[in-house]
Amino acid sequence: MGGSFTRGYEPFWRRSHSEIEEAIRSSTIALDTNAILNLYRMDKTAREEYLSVLAKVSERIWIPRQVVNEFHKNRISSVSSHVNSLAKKSEAVKDAAGMLNSTLRDFAKLRSLADGRTDEYLAPLNDAISKILSHVENDVTGFDLNAGKLTSSDPILERLAVIFDGRVGEEVSAKFLTAAKTEAKRRGDAKIPPGYKDIEDKGEEGYGDYLIWTEMMNYAKATERDVLFISTDMKEDWVLSQAGFSIGARPELVREMRDVAQAGYVHTSLAEFLRRSAIALSIEVSQDTIEQVKNGERREDLERRNKAWNKLHMEIAQLDEVEREVHQGRKELVNMRARQNMLEERVNHHRYQLSLLSEHESEDMRAREAEYGFAQEELAESVEGFQLAQYKLNLLEEQRKKLATRVSSAEREIANQKPL
Repeated sequence: MGGSFTRGYEPFWRRSHSEIEEAIRSSTIALDTNAILNLYRMDKTAREEYLSVLAKVSERIWIPRQVVNEFHKNRISSVSSHVNSLAKKSEAVKDAAGMLNSTLRDFAKLRSLADGRTDEYLAPLNDAISKILSHVENDVTGFDLNAGKLTSSDPILERLAVIFDGRVGEEVSAKFLTAAKTEAKRRGDAKIPPGYKDIEDKGEEGYGDYLIWTEMMNYAKATERDVLFISTDMKEDWVLSQAGFSIGARPELVREMRDVAQAGYVHTSLAEFLRRSAIALSIEVSQDTIEQVKNGERREDLERRNKAWNKLHMEIAQLDEVEREVHQGRKELVNMRARQNMLEERVNHHRYQLSLLSEHESEDMRAREAEYGFAQEELAESVEGFQLAQYKLNLLEEQRKKLATRVSSAEREIANQKPL
């Protein structure tokens, strides 16, 4: 008798296109906060295509309450951040174009070209740059959303209200939220996905991903239907990555969804969802729309990459500092132990000298007793100081272990990042 070499290991394989398409046609479709906020970073045409896809599957859409809470907190700032990024990139393009023009003009001067010939030399470049700057300016000024307008009138919110109303998780009680935070912290400390990355970064406030996960499992159990989770979040506590390639949902999540809700679970990116929806739902989704989403996911990947590197550098700097403190603390303990031994010898010496004196030598005895008492006080202070230093060193050693673990985690996160 023998077991299967492959059965049960399916979560370690990337889902086929047909499996994702079937999930789009039949599963509950849950959306992460970032997948919804992406609407505010798309141009109008791409936005309409995305909304059409959501409308097509609206009967099977379900939005966790935690996602709704996060969406409303970040809706305006998401648009503001995108508009500011457009403006900054536009200025960067203008600066780069000016620098290129200036450099080539200097090159023309090195060739001793006359002014007329210099302009002729630069004419093709200037024409190309002018067209590029015009396109960039149109992209910036043509973006139809801004934070000020959305505070009073939000066309995206109006459309989402129609698609999502009645398909949102119930409000959770304060008692449930308290228990969920405690469980999220326990799981985070034990590195149980999802959400432990946010627990590492935000402490007790990083419980959002766990709430989303719990809500999805409860909903899957109640409806007896598989879940397709759409997210641009490809962190290691949601997605299995190997050699820089995203495979799919963490196997632990697939197993937990099966064990708790007896349901299947698929995690895919927003770009892949839109690409496969065009086939699964026979609906128009242009390549430009998919590229806009992919570019947004790349920006998020880049931000996560930079954040991971900054975190690693910070953790290493803290670890180095604690290592120095531990080294210094150990040296101090050695010195304190030597002083303690010396004081013990002094106390023993005074005790011995007292034992040699008779009652008739009262004056010498009082002097010896004073010296003996003083030596005992010094020894007691030394012992207390040594114990305090040992306690501080133990705390530093514990801090050093935690920092070393965090450095290893940050290094692993960077190693698992997919190529840009």
